[in-house]
Amino acid sequence: MQTPAPGTLRVLHLSDTHLTGDGALHQGTVDTSAALDALLERLDVVEGVGLVVVSGDVSEDGSPESYAALLERAGGWAERHGAALVTVPGNHDQREGFRQVLANGHVLGEGGRPLMHTMEYHPPTVPVFGQSLVANRRIVTVDTSVPGAGYGEVSEESRTRLRSALAEESGAPYGSVVVLHHPPLPAPTALHEALRLQNPEALADVIRGTDVRVVLAGHYHHHFAGSVGGVPVLVAPGVANDTDVIGAYGEESAYVGTGALVVDVAEDGALWSTPVRVPVAGADQVAVHHDAEAVARIVAAAGKR
Repeated sequence: MQTPAPGTLRVLHLSDTHLTGDGALHQGTVDTSAALDALLERLDVVEGVGLVVVSGDVSEDGSPESYAALLERAGGWAERHGAALVTVPGNHDQREGFRQVLANGHVLGEGGRPLMHTMEYHPPTVPVFGQSLVANRRIVTVDTSVPGAGYGEVSEESRTRLRSALAEESGAPYGSVVVLHHPPLPAPTALHEALRLQNPEALADVIRGTDVRVVLAGHYHHHFAGSVGGVPVLVAPGVANDTDVIGAYGEESAYVGTGALVVDVAEDGALWSTPVRVPVAGADQVAVHHDAEAVARIVAAAGKR
């Protein structure tokens, strides 16, 4: 892969790592720690990465040990490459465990240097929010998780904080990057429709006309691209598995597979991105399958409004 042009921020965008504290297999089929290790090893050859993003569902069980595993693996990769590391909670994450290990999600700055945090207690009802400056870009993370539910929402508190952050004079002449878990895009399956971002129009209202160059998201376990409020949206492939987006809409299937998205953000806001898929043992075998009846049960349990 060609080295990025001067002034370009290269982002390694990971999502849906679904790590576990005890090494349990995701959906009983995938060793997500091994999948992440294989992916990061293959990505070692990618030059010029200045920012590593993990856009939610970092953990499957919400345990501090699972977040420590992410910090060791993705954080170690970022440090070796001199890159910042930013992550945000998803619907499988637990805010308490996330904050205990990853604070506000901005854990490494430019050059892969650990950032200092004041470990302030926040109740689980308070969304995680953070911002940092990387390569003259403002990186803002927005927690779209809703405790006890699978769908996402940009809460009023998060919208207020995002609006305030984007209005600040940040010293970021090349604009802002917003990172969240639930994409503000149409869902590929009935299950993801029930678990989608409930108010994408509210996000659009906040970022429309601002200096936001791109929104990075996850959740769908498959590469998607679209836009919201006139801003491009890029969804990363899943580290844990790959959603079957052309299967029966009312069912839910995913294949064994792991991947990432490499995104270049130029000085003028121009974007270049490509998904990277890494072969793993059992690739293209079904990792999980839920028939329509099972999907209905999951939807009911997920607390769709």
